[in-house]
Amino acid sequence: MTYTLFLAVIFATALQTLPPSASSGTALERLSESRPNVRWETKSGLRADVDCDGRPDQAFLGRSGGRVYVGVVRAAAQKPEILDFAVDAGIQKAICAEPAKLVVESLDYDPTDAVGPIDGFHRSRRCRGLELSGGECDPIHLFWNHASKNLDWWRE
Repeated sequence: MTYTLFLAVIFATALQTLPPSASSGTALERLSESRPNVRWETKSGLRADVDCDGRPDQAFLGRSGGRVYVGVVRAAAQKPEILDFAVDAGIQKAICAEPAKLVVESLDYDPTDAVGPIDGFHRSRRCRGLELSGGECDPIHLFWNHASKNLDWWRE
């Protein structure tokens, strides 16, 4: 093999192994481009395979206008998944109080007993979900919806 051909093979292999985010900016940059009015928190960053494709995704908390945002930058997609939640104990799609906390959670459970069947939810020992909490109310569980192919949530 010639030296030039050897370099071409190495270069082509390196390009194939770069994640999509490497060519399109960091996860925080992609979130900021998608929602420039949201202040994304660097320290809240988490890595987990949320969309169950075998590659780690990145998740961050953000805030704007009294709302809390969860942004997930998937390894396999250019456009981030972003969900927003109120801060109000009387609303289902809300945390009860600040400070908000985002953690990785196992999806090795069946939410049917708590809330009934959830379309697109798949129990998994390998894939991960996220749990958003704040205050004394039940946490919000975020998961990859396999039916709609986007980030979704449920709560008791």
